[in-house]
Amino acid sequence: MRLKIRLILLMLLTLPFMTIAKQTVLFVNPSVVDDPFWSKVQSISQHAAQQLGFKLDVIYGEGNRHIQFQELKKYLEYQKTPDYAILILYPGAAVESLKILEKFEVPAITMEQTISGEEKSQIAGPGEDYKYWLGEVYHDNYQAGYDLAKALHSVSNKKSNLTAVLINGHYGSESDMRAKGAADYFSSQGIEVAQEVHGSWSETLSTEQTLKLLKRHANIDIVWAASDLMAIGAMKACKIACADKQNIVFGGFDWLSVGLENVARGDTHASVGGHFMMGAWALVSLFDYHHKHSYWSEHRELVIPMGVITKQNVNNYSWMKNSPNWGLIDYRLKSLHLTDQSQYQLYLIPEIWQKNKR
Repeated sequence: MRLKIRLILLMLLTLPFMTIAKQTVLFVNPSVVDDPFWSKVQSISQHAAQQLGFKLDVIYGEGNRHIQFQELKKYLEYQKTPDYAILILYPGAAVESLKILEKFEVPAITMEQTISGEEKSQIAGPGEDYKYWLGEVYHDNYQAGYDLAKALHSVSNKKSNLTAVLINGHYGSESDMRAKGAADYFSSQGIEVAQEVHGSWSETLSTEQTLKLLKRHANIDIVWAASDLMAIGAMKACKIACADKQNIVFGGFDWLSVGLENVARGDTHASVGGHFMMGAWALVSLFDYHHKHSYWSEHRELVIPMGVITKQNVNNYSWMKNSPNWGLIDYRLKSLHLTDQSQYQLYLIPEIWQKNKR
């Protein structure tokens, strides 16, 4: 009897020091470890995970659909099954990825809308053919592409008879929607799109392609690019080949530090961004789902906002160039479970920074 009482007392005394097991979220980074954009998405996600009580496991897709699927398969088969997963569906591997998550019964949120055409019809929508696919966190790529085109037009010194070229990313829905938004804006303004090429998100490849475009098209006024790095690559090509580079305006996506520095100097002219918060938003919504909030049972998407930075407002965003501590944002204040909000309050940067620092 005394022994039993002692054991009970020991348990009561040690209970406050016992570690409560955290839920594990598998974050599938589709790129490589040092990718400038995806490393930022991952870093912000790690801050959010820590505040929300998640353990974040990370694997890398190395920019290849086959490698990403094999890494996902290996993790699920040889590691303890995670409680949740966050990933991008690579074109050509969407069905296999969703099937294996279904097999291991892992509720998942996908980032971006990357699948189109026949493959899109094969996977249907979240919660339809794959019940563990909770929903999509993404931004409006069409509107973002449109807004970048509009911003570049507004800063061009030449106001009529303009010619643009588009340097897109890879072949996929995300890139296609960005380019379609740009093409529609240019068409509405009577701006000719001389050619669209794909730069696979590479600065080097963009430089090579732009050199060819400059030889092929004599009067390029606007170079619209689907990433900051490709815009910088195009700008470098113009420095090599253009007698008067001031006549061409360049712009891209991602709000990279190097991109903002180039906008501040006037080497490039606009950058669209804010979507590096998508991993954090996915985690906030998973936190709510874990705590039985109804959002993902009533919705299939969470669309996050994006904004345009130009020379006129770049100083308002200068703090982002110096690797800010994204952990200063209180991600728990974004939770529907922990607040009385009925909908997610989706702020643009720097609004989220200013309103939600501890």
